[in-house]
Amino acid sequence: MICIGRCTAAALASLTLGACTTQPDADRAAAACNAPAGWAGVAAAAEGKVLIIGETHGTNEIPDAFARYVCAVSAQGGKTLVLLEYPATFADAISDASDAADPHAVLVSRMQDHWSSRDGRGSAAMLEMVETLIDLRQSGRDLTIEPMDQMTGWPEADSPEALSAWLVAQPPARVQQMREDGMAAKIRDASEGFDRTIVLVGNIHARKAEIDMLPGVRLMAMLIPDAISLFVTDDGGTVWISARGSSTGVSTQYSSNTTRRPANSMALGPDDMPAYPGDLPAYDGYLSVGAVTASPPPLPPADGAH
Repeated sequence: MICIGRCTAAALASLTLGACTTQPDADRAAAACNAPAGWAGVAAAAEGKVLIIGETHGTNEIPDAFARYVCAVSAQGGKTLVLLEYPATFADAISDASDAADPHAVLVSRMQDHWSSRDGRGSAAMLEMVETLIDLRQSGRDLTIEPMDQMTGWPEADSPEALSAWLVAQPPARVQQMREDGMAAKIRDASEGFDRTIVLVGNIHARKAEIDMLPGVRLMAMLIPDAISLFVTDDGGTVWISARGSSTGVSTQYSSNTTRRPANSMALGPDDMPAYPGDLPAYDGYLSVGAVTASPPPLPPADGAH
C-alpha cells in the first residue's frame, strides 16, 4: 500500500513549500517521504534535466517507490513536472482531478477504460500513486501531473476506420517509432518552464540504446538530450500484466537484480548501471525496489472478461 500521500500530505500541508520554503522545512518534508536511499544524489544530478525511470508494469512496489521519490524531490521547492505513460487523451481528466475536492471520483469516472486495462499501467497501485501525487500538489507542492503516451506521424484519413487500416498495414518498427517520437516530443515540449521533469515509463522506452527486437528504432530516452535514465531492478515475485497463457493477469517476475543492489535504494554512475550483457550503455543507474507483488486493475474489464 502506498502510504505517503494519505499518511503525510496533511502533515506536510502545514509547511510552506513555495518560494519562501526554508531549508530546514524542506529537509523535514523530504525526510517524511521515506524516499529510496540515495535519492538526493540522483535528484541533484537530475536537477534541470529529465529523469526517466524505466519500470516493469503491474507491481505494487514500483509506483510506491516512484511516489516517495517525487515526494522528496518536490519538497525541495521549485516546479516539478511528472509525466506518466498513460494515454495523452486523459490530459483533461488528470488536470481536473488534480484540483478536485474528490480526485478519486474524477479519476475513476473519467478514466474507466484505463483503470480496467490489463497491461499494468492501469493497476490499483498506479491509481493510488496518482492520488498520492495529487495529495502532494494539494498540500502545497508546485507539482504538475500529465499523461504523455501519444504517437506522431499520423496521415490524413477520411475516417477512423481508414486510419486504423493504415496503421495495421504499417511495419511494427514504424508504428513503434511513431510512439517513441510522440512521447519524446511530449517530454521536450512539456518540460519547458519546470525545474525538473520526472518520467515513469516502461523500461524499454527508457533505454538509451537500441534493442534487438526493435532494430533501427530510436527509443524515447535516446531522443531526449541530456536525459538521465534509471532501470528499475527487482528481486522477483509477481506482476500483473496482460500475458499470453495467463487467465488472471498475474505473471511470475524473475529477479533482474543481478548486481544485488539493496532494496529501496537508487544511484547513478558507471558502477551502478545494470550489469546485463549489452546493457551497460542503455541506462545511467538504477532504482531497486526489492521483491515485487502483482497489483491488479481497480476496475473489472469493460467487457466483463476475467
